[in-house]
Amino acid sequence: MADGSGGYSSVRRAGWAIAGCGLLVAAGLSASPRVALDGNPVPSAGQVQAAQNRVNERAAALGKEEERLAAANARLMDLQTQAEILTEQYDKTVVAEQQAAAAYSAALRRLAAAESAKRSSRRQVAILAAGEFETEGGFDPMAAMLGDAHGIQAYFNQIGLGQVFASRRTDTLARNDADNVVAGVFRSQARASLQARRAGMRHAAQLKTAIEAAVARQLAAVRATRSLTARLSGQLASARTKERALASARQAALAAQAAAAARAAAAAQAAAAARANSGPSNGSPDQAPSWAGGAAAGSDQGSIAADWALSQLGRPYQWGAAGPYTYDCSGLTMVAWAQAGVTLLHYTGYQWEEGVHVPLDQLQRGDLLFYATDNSDPATIHHVGIYIGNGEMVDAPYTGAYVRIDSIYAPGVPIGAVRP
Repeated sequence: MADGSGGYSSVRRAGWAIAGCGLLVAAGLSASPRVALDGNPVPSAGQVQAAQNRVNERAAALGKEEERLAAANARLMDLQTQAEILTEQYDKTVVAEQQAAAAYSAALRRLAAAESAKRSSRRQVAILAAGEFETEGGFDPMAAMLGDAHGIQAYFNQIGLGQVFASRRTDTLARNDADNVVAGVFRSQARASLQARRAGMRHAAQLKTAIEAAVARQLAAVRATRSLTARLSGQLASARTKERALASARQAALAAQAAAAARAAAAAQAAAAARANSGPSNGSPDQAPSWAGGAAAGSDQGSIAADWALSQLGRPYQWGAAGPYTYDCSGLTMVAWAQAGVTLLHYTGYQWEEGVHVPLDQLQRGDLLFYATDNSDPATIHHVGIYIGNGEMVDAPYTGAYVRIDSIYAPGVPIGAVRP
């Protein structure tokens, strides 16, 4: 029932019918003597009816609370699916952050090399400037030593050396300018990589905080509803026990009353018959009768991965974790295949592409099984498990659960399977 009103009306109608029957029975037996059982008073029809009404009220309240519990559990399952999707987005963001961190480190190394080259170029320019200052723009002492100040040959020597030194000056200045540009480029790359890394971590932290808070709230709601349901169930059981005891006691009392009345009527009939059939005999009293009652990789690698995953049963699920004590779904599969020498990225979307896709009727131990909210769209993949045979897999399901063995159809029909 959707709101419990229909069931409650039918219960009320049934209660009224029972009350009517109880009144008729009570009226029919009102002239009969009341009998006590084991020294206790006989429950009245009103007491039995009141107990039945209490049972009906408890049953109606429990039914409503069970509906609320079912709705709360459904909401929790929906949130757990959303959490799984966001967990994978978190894993993707972490992978991107790791890649940004690597790019940042590489940019810093390139920047350091460029800064070193820039400092070297600056020293060369300083040396060149000092030489220019000392010779007042002419040849340095080396040129004077190599050249001859007299004659045509000396003239040509000076012209050649001038061209060499002018070329060297041009090359030094150009190299210094290039080193400045390269250092600037690498500095910009390092800054961009650092900003991307910080933004990725902020986004990941926001995702994690939001979904964990939502799941925690829903878990609290489910626990509270479950506690109230258990309490109402106990109250219903107690009411039923009391109602049955009262009804049984009343039935036994009414049966005893009926039996006593029947025995009294039979005795009266027997006495009357005896008096009618016998005459006076020397003042002897009439004789009365006596009465008595009754009671994709190699199968060996897949087996290594599957066996290792089985060794992690009971480990808690945790967002973005990849061991050694907690895991999320793609973290478990990544580390399992690492034991077999195969490297996977910590994200279901990437793992979907990191192997050969195999039909579900050709699964081998160790194959990865993927689940999506829309099996026509791999972009909606949110969960992965590792096949262990006989239609079962090991997976880390969701927040609050543990690494466990599930049917491959427990999360739904897989979107597909991959052999790394």
